[in-house]
Amino acid sequence: MKLALIEDDLLLSDTVSDILSTEGFEVIPYFSFNDAEIALYENHFTAVILDVNLPDGNGFDLAKAMRCNDIGTPILFLTAQSSAEAVSLGFESGGDDFLKKPFEPAELVARLKNLIRRSFFHTRSPLIDISNNYSFDTLTQKVITAHNTEVSLHTKELELLKLFLSKRGQLITYEDFFNTLWGYGNNPGFDALRAHIKNLRKALPDLKIDTIRCVGYRLA
Repeated sequence: MKLALIEDDLLLSDTVSDILSTEGFEVIPYFSFNDAEIALYENHFTAVILDVNLPDGNGFDLAKAMRCNDIGTPILFLTAQSSAEAVSLGFESGGDDFLKKPFEPAELVARLKNLIRRSFFHTRSPLIDISNNYSFDTLTQKVITAHNTEVSLHTKELELLKLFLSKRGQLITYEDFFNTLWGYGNNPGFDALRAHIKNLRKALPDLKIDTIRCVGYRLA
């Protein structure tokens, strides 16, 4: 799971990165509004941990910009601001949860895992049924079989599966695939997408993916 950590305090950024890395997260740190804004448009993150006070901007404004550009990545505000006004403004700007500084590492991990599970799949259970034979564990970000063995997927196939599961039954256009798997404005071509779809079908044989000719795909 790749996380964007937007925090200008270098020591705190290193501390949070160490805490989350031991939990299996890949943490990418950013120290300014501008650098984070560019990265959020160019990459797909599982979640964003966002400080409110940045040297060149405001975290609330960055969250609002994300939502205005249809970036639905879950946002956890990590901030010293805890007034009712600040919390209200944070939720209005598109934030999903708050954690006040200073914080306990265990609470940070718990809130983040809950946020990913709740915001991405809107379910309390960490397991999402893929088919009769496979499930997806939202906490470990792994596919497991009915016999509790792990199915190995490459990064792109895993991101592809997560997109399918988050929009199950819905048509997903080619543009949606390109933006999610390769970042906004990047188009590797239809052959690359078809290759990843083929690999996913091979890894999960009973996965029913419908091809919507000239438009996209849909997970039944």
